[in-house]
Amino acid sequence: MAKAKNVIVYILLLIASMGSLHGQTSPLADEYIRAADDFKKNMKPDSAMVYYEKASVEFQRLGNVEKFISAYNQIGIILTRRDEYEKAKSYLDKALSTGLASLDSNNLEIATTYISLGVIYNAEEKYTDALAYHNKALSIRLRQLGKNDAQVATSYGNIGNVYLYAKDYNKSIDAHSKAMKIREKVFGEKSAEIIESYRGLGNGYREKGEYKKALKYFEKALENKIIQRGEGHKDLGRFYKNISEVYYLMENKAQGDFYKSKSEEVLKNR
Repeated sequence: MAKAKNVIVYILLLIASMGSLHGQTSPLADEYIRAADDFKKNMKPDSAMVYYEKASVEFQRLGNVEKFISAYNQIGIILTRRDEYEKAKSYLDKALSTGLASLDSNNLEIATTYISLGVIYNAEEKYTDALAYHNKALSIRLRQLGKNDAQVATSYGNIGNVYLYAKDYNKSIDAHSKAMKIREKVFGEKSAEIIESYRGLGNGYREKGEYKKALKYFEKALENKIIQRGEGHKDLGRFYKNISEVYYLMENKAQGDFYKSKSEEVLKNR
């Protein structure tokens, strides 16, 4: 009996050590990540990628799959922002294949990879592929985080943006509405986070020709941005521009000109 108990204890210790190895890191790997994050924050993407690559090699050596995928995801994001889509996809595809082979398919890091691929395919106007990846990410986030989570709202917003570019405006509005309701619960109606939902809804209604509804949401976005940034801030320019464009579409030249001048005024002060 004692021998059997010792065997069970040994197996449990072995499993625990395997789990520890799976998530293992090292001072060197952590230093690489800190350096990469600092370079990224300070707008030095080339240096950031060098250190994410160094970190990925170290994490691969340690068998830390999740951290390896995270490093590759970061490289993919930087390359996507530089419109280097094929290079980005090569990193993201490797991250995805590694993750699906080694991790639970509902891992949140895999969801990040799906989102990055969705962004690329949307930019390439491959909307069916983009939606497939964003919906996979949404499914993981709903399962892991629940329906009222900020990351779930982000996924709905991503889906809404793809539908907007694909000119399926009703589905775009539906997705952005879901994102808005979650952000209202999590952050509140006057939060910075909800602004993108308001802009997404404004864009959808503008493209549908429902200009009064578009104005309602663009004005909400502007109001929140003023709360966050203050009157006269350069970031307000695009919000004034959104409103001016709707007024022009409504053939209200006076209001269109007014908001256009507001946009030009704040942008001139950059």
